[in-house]
Amino acid sequence: MFKFIEFLQKRPSDRTILNARMIFGVVIALLLGLNFSDITLNLPESLKMYGLQIQYGLFIFAVVPFFMGATGICLAKRKYVRIIQIIFGIVLLVVGNALIDMKNAPTPESQSVQTQNTGALDYKTVAETTTPHKSLNVGFWIALLGIFPLGAGITGKCITSKCIKYKEIIKKIRV
Repeated sequence: MFKFIEFLQKRPSDRTILNARMIFGVVIALLLGLNFSDITLNLPESLKMYGLQIQYGLFIFAVVPFFMGATGICLAKRKYVRIIQIIFGIVLLVVGNALIDMKNAPTPESQSVQTQNTGALDYKTVAETTTPHKSLNVGFWIALLGIFPLGAGITGKCITSKCIKYKEIIKKIRV
């Protein structure tokens, strides 16, 4: 137990942080891409006509972490990176819970199957019924993944060493 606590106390290496960012981006892209046709957005009436563009725009949540992990680019000081991580986590939580909804797949009870009281089984009615498609709830998983950048921003452990001292001027040299 103490080894696990020690592991959580130290900051991961820069390579681990960058790899985790890239994996995070790929997971979000896979979630959105594999279930793209099953995603519906809860949008106001004024934005309904832009639904497909907004749906494609959700991939920005995958592109940004992947790009940040692949390039190792640092955009701001440590405290601003922490704030950006917290905001990114909150946005993922809000988008996952509020905007993304899944299409309801038809269930056998909701399909109209004509039955007769003759006791005979009609092959056509049995052959036409299909098993319902069970889709993955993308909104839930996006919101769940939003916890990771939120936790990373709160703890401040997932910031590369390049960003820790970004644009700081060293005034004293200690020997």
